[in-house]
Amino acid sequence: MTSDLSRRYFLKVLAVGAATSAGALSACSGSNGGGQAEAFGDVSAGNISALAVGQVKAVPGAPAFIGRDANGVYAMTTTCTHQGCDMSTGVSSSNQRIICQCHNSVFSFNGDVEMGPASSPLDHFKVDIATDGTITVHGGATVASSVRTAVS
Repeated sequence: MTSDLSRRYFLKVLAVGAATSAGALSACSGSNGGGQAEAFGDVSAGNISALAVGQVKAVPGAPAFIGRDANGVYAMTTTCTHQGCDMSTGVSSSNQRIICQCHNSVFSFNGDVEMGPASSPLDHFKVDIATDGTITVHGGATVASSVRTAVS
């Protein structure tokens, strides 16, 4: 009887440990298992009045950053191109960098790689701004990293 309890206890501990390890690994490796941008559709990214020039911030509810520079508004993925980690909390406004907390890749506010291990820039997405200032990011439409939507 003691051996049955020991075996059950061992299997229970093993199962809990495996679940905990899997959760920790999935947080680091990203939900898509690679360095590809996570797919999403059209999402609202707030109003242009809340996005200052020189600012990049995560879009709530989507794997995307919204940014604004002197040339206009742009959007890019929050998925690190190294191993697919989510970088939505890695924005450093003080030095205008995006830092992947999994393996310390560093990207510029335009998504260019400044320090590896990532070797590819972040994907950019099409952005529209409605007449009332509402920003829409089109996750299914990639564009060149130089594309900006003018602010009128």
